[in-house]
Parts: sequence; C-alpha cells; structure tokens
Amino acid sequence: MSLKETGNSHKEIVKATGVFGFVQVLRILISMISVKFVALFLGTAGIGTVALLNSTIGIFGSLTNFGLNVTAVREVSSAYAHGDERGFSEQLVVLKRWFCMIGVFGAIVTILLSKLLSKWTFGTEKNYYWFVILSINFVFLSISSGRIAMLQGLRKIRLIAISNVWSSVFIVLVTIPIYYFFKFDGIVPVILLSSLIGLLFNLYYTRYIDLIKVNLSFSETISRGKPLLKMGFLLSINVIFGQICNYIIKLYFNGNGVTAEILGIYEVSSVVLLTYVGLVFNAMGTDFFPRLVAVQNDDIRVNQIVNDQIEMGLLLVTPMLSLLYLFAPFLIEILYTKEFSAVTLIFKGAIFAVIIKAIIWPLAFIILAKGQNKLYFRQELLGDFLNITLTIAFYHWFGLEGIGVGSIINFTIYGIYVYRILNRKFNFSIRKDTFKIILFSFFIGLLNCLVVFFVDSTSGYIILGILSTLSIYYSYSELDKRVDLSSLFIKMRNRK
Repeated sequence: MSLKETGNSHKEIVKATGVFGFVQVLRILISMISVKFVALFLGTAGIGTVALLNSTIGIFGSLTNFGLNVTAVREVSSAYAHGDERGFSEQLVVLKRWFCMIGVFGAIVTILLSKLLSKWTFGTEKNYYWFVILSINFVFLSISSGRIAMLQGLRKIRLIAISNVWSSVFIVLVTIPIYYFFKFDGIVPVILLSSLIGLLFNLYYTRYIDLIKVNLSFSETISRGKPLLKMGFLLSINVIFGQICNYIIKLYFNGNGVTAEILGIYEVSSVVLLTYVGLVFNAMGTDFFPRLVAVQNDDIRVNQIVNDQIEMGLLLVTPMLSLLYLFAPFLIEILYTKEFSAVTLIFKGAIFAVIIKAIIWPLAFIILAKGQNKLYFRQELLGDFLNITLTIAFYHWFGLEGIGVGSIINFTIYGIYVYRILNRKFNFSIRKDTFKIILFSFFIGLLNCLVVFFVDSTSGYIILGILSTLSIYYSYSELDKRVDLSSLFIKMRNRK
C-alpha cells in the first residue's frame, strides 16, 4: 500500500496527536512545577511513599472495576458507530449507573480491608485511617473514568485534552501549598483532592453529550451491565496482576535491605518515561483504540491502521528519546534535584526499551479491539511476568543499570510473542515502508544505548548530539512524505 493511499490515516493520527499531544505538553509543563516542589518538600523517601499509596489504590481500583473502563470505550464507540440514538442513550445510562456502583463497591472494600492494606503497604496497621479516608477516592475515580471512557469512545479528543490541562492547573495550585505546610501529612489530602478535581472537570466537559430520555429500571441496568463486566473480567485480572507486579517491585525496593531512596529513584524513572516521553503514546492511544474498534472485522484496514500507527509513533518518539539520552542528566536535575541523579543509570537501557515499546504498543491493541479477551489475557500475563522477574533479577545482578537492560529484554520477548500470534491468527504483517522506519529507529536507539554504556562523557555527548540531529532530520523527512508538513505549518500560521 502506497504512502498516498494511507495519507488520510497518517493525517488523522497527526491531528489527534497534535491536539492531545500539545495539551499534554502544557499539562506536563504545569505538573513539572508541582513535581519540583514535591521533590524539594518530600525527597526520594516521600516520593516512594506516594508511589506505594498510588500502587495500592491502583490495585484495588482495578480489582473492583472489573475492566469496565476499557470495555466502556469499546461499547460507546460501537454504539455510536451504529447510529441508533436510542440504543446509544440507553448504553450510556447503563454505563453511568454501573460506574457509580463499582465506585461505591471499591470504597466499601477498602474500608473493610484498611488495616490489612496498611500492614501490607507500610508494615504496620497504624496508618489504616489513610485508607479509610482514601476510600472515597474510588468513587471519584470510578465516575471520572466513566466520563473519560465516554469522551474517548466518541473520539472527543479535544475535550479530554482541555479537561486534563485545567485539572492539572488546579491540582498544582492545591498540591504546592499542602506539601509546603504539611509535608508527609499532606500526601493523603493531595491524592484525594487531585481525584476530586479531575472528576469535577470531567463532569463539566461531558455535560453536553446528547442523550434522549430513556427509562431503564434497576433490574434492566443490572442485566445489561453484566455482559460488560463479564467481558472485562479477564481485562481486570490483567490490570490487577500487572499492578500487583509493580507493587511487589516497589515493595522489594522499599525493603529487603534496599533503601526507600532506591524506590524513589525507580519511581522517578518510571514517571519520566511513562508520563513525559509517554505523552506521545497517550495522545495517540486516546484516538487509536476507538478507530481500531470501528474496523475490527476488516483485517486489511486493521493492518493499515496499525502499520500507520507504528510509523507515526516511531517518527515522533525516536527523536524525543535521542534528545533524552543527550540531556537526561540536566533534565533530571531541573525536574527534581541532584539527589535523583542516579535515575540516569536506569535510563541507559530503559530509554532504548521505549523505542521497542513504540513498535509493539499498537500491536497489543489489535487483540483487545477484536474482543479476544483470553488471548489478550495471556499476552499481558506474559508481559507482567517478564516485568517483575527481569526487573528484580537484573537489579540484583547489575544494580540500577540492570533495571533498564531488563526492560529491553522484556519488551523484545513480549513483542516477538505478540507478533507471532497476530501474524498467525489475523494475517497481520509489517509493511515494507514501516519496516524501514523500524530498522532506522532500532539502529539509532541501539547506538545511543551503546554510547552511554561504553563511551566516556565528553566523546559520548558529541556522538549523542550527532545521533539526535540525524534522528530529527530523518523523522522530519519521513513525516513530510506522509502528511506534507509544509502545508500543515502554512495552515496553522494562517489560522492565527
């Protein structure tokens, strides 16, 4: 398939990534202010404590939502595509009610298990009241995730982006003074208020979704929601197991003779790679999954969309990662403090691993979009197993540098496994043009990785600068072939 024939798909990806990505950048710039103050007020140990609390909340949130946040996007997208206004309205009413119910369920479970959660997380029951207070957080998060799923299913990318920015602004305004005055005692209020702020903005930006008035009894709501929960059950197990694995990794770094500072360093490396670099994945994923669901039964279209997504992902991510290799030491000091400089040891291998992730990330969505939940369960189970075993084992053998190397091996094995399933079951294949971009990105990433491991700092910075320049030039050239960047810039300038 020629570049011309896939041009519209590339433009859709650029449009979605541009809108959501630009706002994500603003959101990150805003949150950087908060992160800097949190690092100053709490230090590595404080950030580690926040990470443990968020992990615990994440596990129980996934345990009690039965994967509804994922299946909801699929159901909203499918219902909207059918054009049945009444059926669409009924489906959204069912989803709204179920998100409220599972939020309350999560709160009750958390209160009942508060002492046990405190014991697991902190080794003592004395902090149980933290979890009692945070139980209401599950109601906020559940309703909020339901609203986000509706916007995502309707492909209202702009509204999601705007909501994220405004909520980030208000969260920063709340976070800084609380941590300044209360230090560690401000952790729980910040988590709770952050969720509440996110909920209020998501409610505001979903108030105009057009629905016709429908009357559904409680029994009808239950009966229509059960298939969704059944569909999402394996997905929820996947998410729970993944979060448990991350939780165990964090507990390992927090104990077993390893200091809480190591946990803080590990958490910062994850935040930078998953939040700052991951903004491209977030921007594309918000629009990518609903588009894939809409063509799930057409393997040719699925093949085209996924190949386009791989191309665009690599062309956008590879230059960012090359620059991160070059500027990581300075960036970490600016974002955090010198206390976190050891994060760059993890980055040596982990940044290259993100390039591999950019290749396999769109592939993992195919099985999910097609509703093959058992296959999706197996592939994610493998990924989670590799994550926990390789992270702990390679840290034990090689220290912080080993964490990054373990992630490279993790994504490589996982990617080979997923591709073989897709090729055999859905006749998926990599296009020639896509394969060329994969080779270039892999080559650039590997060279960057080898330089930071084996070349001294002065010569290394020169080589990293050359590789970054080459990566930027190549990405610009290839993007221009696909979306005509010159015309795009002219249109943007004329709008001003």
